[in-house]
Amino acid sequence: MTTFRNDFRKQIELKFGPLKLLDGFFAAAERIADEHGLLLSIETDFEALLAFNKTQTASWYPLTPMYDPRVNHMSPETSFWISGRDQRGDIVATQCARFYDWTGTNFKAEFESLRLAYEYPDAVMFPEELAICEAPSATAITGPVCFSGAAWYRPDYRGTGLSAFLPRISRTLAYTKWNTHYTYSFIEPKLAAKGVAERYGYTHVEPGVEWLNSFRGSCTFCLLWMHRDQLLADMQWWTHQQGTAMESLFA
Repeated sequence: MTTFRNDFRKQIELKFGPLKLLDGFFAAAERIADEHGLLLSIETDFEALLAFNKTQTASWYPLTPMYDPRVNHMSPETSFWISGRDQRGDIVATQCARFYDWTGTNFKAEFESLRLAYEYPDAVMFPEELAICEAPSATAITGPVCFSGAAWYRPDYRGTGLSAFLPRISRTLAYTKWNTHYTYSFIEPKLAAKGVAERYGYTHVEPGVEWLNSFRGSCTFCLLWMHRDQLLADMQWWTHQQGTAMESLFA
């Protein structure tokens, strides 16, 4: 088996934000990926992601429409996904990000109109599909935002800490790429009750999201969100934690 080292930082252009902190974060992320035996790559081919999703139906829901190229124009300027591959080159983890400019609008309006999910909702939505959001902060999520989602981990890679790792890379990359003011995601209430949102680094977990007659049937979610100030604070904390862990190895 070939030993490899990550160089995915070569794919990253640091455009917005505190560059020294960002560089330190991505250096730590690259090192942690090496420790997991995970080769990371930033991808923009969502047809390939959709095709891969269809091969993993035993452990992955259908690809959420926000990232589905059949119902949205997925451009490298507004979207990317991160692949994590093992040393054989097999994909074992994914995480996606998509940029929305919600200047003059907000999460509640975009979700309930289904514009969040579909480029042309009336043309492609399911019969009687309905989105309802009563999350208290839904109208405050506005301006340049990132939807972070479509996280998948091959079953034998679950419980290895990747869920605390890849979402942070995804939203931080989105931040420095698009200068996002907010990051949001969805989580099932049963997972929120287990503290999964906190492992992702989110401090705001709000119930009140219903998506009826959707691509997954009728679902209830909690809304996860963070402001960029919280993103930066979490990034600084996480980077420090990785440095402390390394220091303890050589103490």
